[in-house]
Amino acid sequence: MKAKNALTLLFVSFLSLYSNGQDYHYWTDQFGIKATALGGAAISGLDDHSMVYYNAAAMTLVKNPSLSFSINAYQYRTFKQKDALGPNQNLESSDFSTIPNMMTGIFTPKKFPKWHLGYSVLSKNGFNNKLDLFHSGRYDVIDLPGEENFVSSFAQEIHNGEYWAGIGISYDATPHLSFGLTHMGVYKSTKYYNNYSISVLPADTSSSEVTQFNSTISFNYWNVKAIFKPSILLHYPKFRVGFVATLPSLNILGKGNFFREISTLNMDDVLPFDLTVTSRATKSKVKHRNPTSFSLGVSAQLGQKLWVHLTAETFLKQSYYLIHKDPTNAQHYPDFINDSLITVIFGNQKFLSYGEEYKAVTNFGLGIDIQATEQLGIQLGGRTDFNYNTFSNYEFARQIIQITSYDRLISSIGGNLTLKSGKRIALAFEFGFAIPKTTDYLVDFTTPNESRNGLTGDPGTGVKTSAYSYRVMFELTLGKLGK
Repeated sequence: MKAKNALTLLFVSFLSLYSNGQDYHYWTDQFGIKATALGGAAISGLDDHSMVYYNAAAMTLVKNPSLSFSINAYQYRTFKQKDALGPNQNLESSDFSTIPNMMTGIFTPKKFPKWHLGYSVLSKNGFNNKLDLFHSGRYDVIDLPGEENFVSSFAQEIHNGEYWAGIGISYDATPHLSFGLTHMGVYKSTKYYNNYSISVLPADTSSSEVTQFNSTISFNYWNVKAIFKPSILLHYPKFRVGFVATLPSLNILGKGNFFREISTLNMDDVLPFDLTVTSRATKSKVKHRNPTSFSLGVSAQLGQKLWVHLTAETFLKQSYYLIHKDPTNAQHYPDFINDSLITVIFGNQKFLSYGEEYKAVTNFGLGIDIQATEQLGIQLGGRTDFNYNTFSNYEFARQIIQITSYDRLISSIGGNLTLKSGKRIALAFEFGFAIPKTTDYLVDFTTPNESRNGLTGDPGTGVKTSAYSYRVMFELTLGKLGK
């Protein structure tokens, strides 16, 4: 019973950290120059090949179907959290990437003019981030006279990406009503590393006692799943309404490698014995879920050359589930701690299990499309990109990705030019930023005290996150291959 009480006390001390680093946003990426420049307001239909992804029923609006279509995006992101791990303990990073955003095509069979077929290959949710921090100083940390040498470090790295490929089909039931269905196969990969290391070294070099706490998480996994998107479009010359349901993903196959370790040394004020818990799994089964969402779009023509587009998409809540359900028991020292106690302490799940939970969010996109000339179109737009992370604070008790909690706003502008040859070139620019928000830091590397806060410092308020993104996208529509 004493061991159980001591362990509980330890992990109350180490329960939470302020979250940072990983983007958990549904609307980070949009596809197609027009849809991007219009702030993602594309559900009610555009004369754009991106309809294969957004609303297959709207493929009927594409006036000049083609079999080859490509987009490249060039992106630069900056991220900074002021006072993330205590006063003047900042985390920041920057990243430049080239993204093959989308390739797609649409065609209409001559013998079946009411049917439209399309294909799409795209990349989304690409995110690479590396954060690290080192802090040292002299503090009165442990129950000994005078100050000790305190050394702490934090390191985190994540690489995340998804590739979607699939087909769309639509049928014109009447001159004003179309139905569609898109089927996408998704390949998702995630690589993650997170480490906290805290050491207290005696000021008197004649003493050999060192106090330490370490937490390490390292895993990488891939997952293949299928997604279906049924859709409807009601369209008139000056008014359109579109509806799309994105059904929950169907798992096909997934594997991953996982490693985790937590250890303490000489933390006598919190725990009467040293502790090490470690576990490793290779080629374990993985199952990742995409939640259900419902999209509604409305478009209206105001004047001869101006269209206004509005889209809203609601993503439903995803209750906590295990992406990796570890079947084994962790190795631990000392041996007298039983496996059931380890399970209770670490979130009532196996030590190496890894799960996620998403809150419900609704994003909005608004766009204005101006047909300046017969060949030139100009688009303006803006959209929200709300964070769906349920865990506002990181937990040592569970193995989860340490993630952000900020919301974003994105503005965009673009244009497209149709050439005499039938080819079309287009360009769009996006600028996104985090909505200002001040949050708590629950780890402070500048106020460590073993008996008061278990080395993690006193909680406080003052974390300010700034995140900016800049994206330039080029698009080329080649037209029909062959005459």
